[in-house]
Amino acid sequence: MEKLFKEWRLLVRQDSDHFVEDGIICKEKWLKSNKKILFILKETNDYKGSISELIKIAVISRPKSGLWQRPTFHNIGRWAYGLLHIMDKEVKYKDADKFRKEALLSCAFMNIKKTTGGSTATKSVDEHAKKYSNFIRREIELIEPDIIIFGGTYDIMKKYVFLEMENVSPRVYKYKEYICIDANHPAYFKMKREDMYAQVVSSYRNYAMSMNLTKIDYH
Repeated sequence: MEKLFKEWRLLVRQDSDHFVEDGIICKEKWLKSNKKILFILKETNDYKGSISELIKIAVISRPKSGLWQRPTFHNIGRWAYGLLHIMDKEVKYKDADKFRKEALLSCAFMNIKKTTGGSTATKSVDEHAKKYSNFIRREIELIEPDIIIFGGTYDIMKKYVFLEMENVSPRVYKYKEYICIDANHPAYFKMKREDMYAQVVSSYRNYAMSMNLTKIDYH
């Protein structure tokens, strides 16, 4: 990953003064996880360091981190917990909410665009995806996820990165060995957070059950 980022950074720095690294949040937790879940968003807002390191530090030791002032990582953590424990039972929203921060440590996170943007992503994200599609694929291959959650990034990934991605279930797609879920951006405000959680988790649950990949205990 360091080699990839070094090569990628040299190209990005021709047009920008920084490069935002991302990837696996906590290697120890990632390796112990029963499901390797990668979240892909568009770009980071007003941050120029390692976003994966920022998340790790915020979870472990900074309960008042600016990361928690927005809904993005609260929702990602809830989705992660629900998916990580779906083999055991139907995880209720209140349980996912309780353990949302800790669940982030077992995941990976990346942005399509490696430079910071404003409050809303622009066409520059599309331009970055088109220009660096090979780098984006290589990063995903190095992370080796089982499940990929597109947080408002399905259209971009389908157009520039995973062109052969095929629909296998409502909101669920497959590209090579990756199971991909088309989700709203985790900061989407026109949908209740409980409904967003249910949409992501049920999408994977329905696919898994149709493929006999998991047995859910509803009792």
